[in-house]
Amino acid sequence: MALFGKNLGSQGNYIPTSTGDIGRPYCVVDTVFAIDSDTAGLLHGVAPSKAFDRVKSILRDQCRALGGDAVIFCQFQYRNALDGKKQVIEIFAYGTVVKYI
Repeated sequence: MALFGKNLGSQGNYIPTSTGDIGRPYCVVDTVFAIDSDTAGLLHGVAPSKAFDRVKSILRDQCRALGGDAVIFCQFQYRNALDGKKQVIEIFAYGTVVKYI
């Protein structure tokens, strides 16, 4: 099991994002999807970690809006591209929102 980062909700609740299962009982609420990107000039390069952190934050925000406690079985994919003279990295993510029982 891998947990990524900490993001505290408005009630102070920790919303984990995990690429696997969690070690406690839960019920499935819904699935969520997020996309983010980072663009930079060819000489400076992109910062994939910025887009990755933002996409995880989007998943957590969607989880919180659905009343969930965690996003599990997250999958992350990325794509590098050129947009004119700029390098672009796009991060795609999806996961399952769960509520602890």
